[in-house]
Amino acid sequence: HTALGNKEDVANKVTTANWAANKSSNVKYPTCKAAAGLAGLLRSDFERTANRVSKILIPEAANDKYPTAKAVYDLLLLFRPLNLTINGSKFVKLSRDGRDFCIAKYETTQSEFNAVMWYNNSSHKGDDYPVERVSWYEAVQYCLHLTLESGDVPESIKEQIRGYHVNSESCNRDNIWPSEASVSHNDAALKTIAYDNVASSLSGCYRLPTSEEWEYACRGGTTTTYIWGDDWSETELDKYGWYKNNSSGTTHTVGLKNPNAYGLYDVLGNVWEWTSSVSSTSSIAWSYRGGAYDNDKGNGANGGTFSGNSGGGSREVRTLSYLGFRLARTI
Repeated sequence: HTALGNKEDVANKVTTANWAANKSSNVKYPTCKAAAGLAGLLRSDFERTANRVSKILIPEAANDKYPTAKAVYDLLLLFRPLNLTINGSKFVKLSRDGRDFCIAKYETTQSEFNAVMWYNNSSHKGDDYPVERVSWYEAVQYCLHLTLESGDVPESIKEQIRGYHVNSESCNRDNIWPSEASVSHNDAALKTIAYDNVASSLSGCYRLPTSEEWEYACRGGTTTTYIWGDDWSETELDKYGWYKNNSSGTTHTVGLKNPNAYGLYDVLGNVWEWTSSVSSTSSIAWSYRGGAYDNDKGNGANGGTFSGNSGGGSREVRTLSYLGFRLARTI
C-alpha cells in the first residue's frame, strides 16, 4: 500500500541507533527496520497501527502484530542464552534426540516438597525420604512453584506462567483435583495442565519428565535387558533399589542404593515416579515409572527390567503411599 493513510505515523518512531534509549519504554516503538536490526526479522517497509500490541507471548511471536518497543524488548529477552544454575550434585544434564534436558539425581524428598508447598502428606515420614501421596496435579504445581521461586529464570518467562499458579493451600485441599471426567470444568486442573503443556518449551521451567525421557535416563546408556546386564539377578537388583524383599515395607532415604550409569539414584524401587505422559495402557491414565518399595520380583520395575513396567493412574489420585516424582528441567 502506498496511500499515506496506510503507512505508519513517523512522529514517534525510533531508529536502531537510539533503540537502547527507548527499548524499555511503552511510549515509543521502533520501525520495522529497527526491530529487524535486532531480530533479523524484516518483513516489510511499513506496518499498520491498527494491530499494535503491548505484550507478546511466544505463540504470538510469528503473527503480524506491531508491538511497542517494550514488547519487542521483552520478547527478545526470551531468546537470550539462559544462565541456569544447575546444581551438579542434584541434577544430571542429558541429551535425547538432539535436545538437552536436566533430570534430578534423586526423587523429590519430603523436605524439598514441604519447603515449597508448605505441607507434607506422606505416609512414611522422613525429611530425606521421597515425598509420596501426591497427585499428578500437585507434582506439576510443585514444579511451577519452584520455577517461579528460581532466581535464574527470566521474569519474562515467569510472567507467561504466573497465571497457571494454584496456591499451595488450595493444592492441599481435599477434593480440589477432579476426576478425569470433570477436568474441563475445574479451573485449578486446567491451569495445571496448561503449565505442563508449555513447561517443556520454556527454558528454565521445572517439570515432570516425559515417560520417554525417564526411560532414557533410567537406562543410563545401556541396551541390555536389565540396567546391570542381560541376566536376571536379585543380588544386582538389591544393589539398585528398595523393593518388597529388602524394604521392610517402607520407603527409605533417597540415594542409599547404587546409582545407574548416569548417576541417578532409586530409578528402581523406593517410590513410583509420575511422568508428564499418558500411560500406554489407557488414554485417561498418566504414566508413572520405576516401581516401589512394595513391589516384588514379578511386578513393575522391580521385576528387573531396565526401567520397570509403566504404571498408570488418574491424575487426581493422592492417597497412594508408593507414588512420588522426580524433577526434570528444560534447558
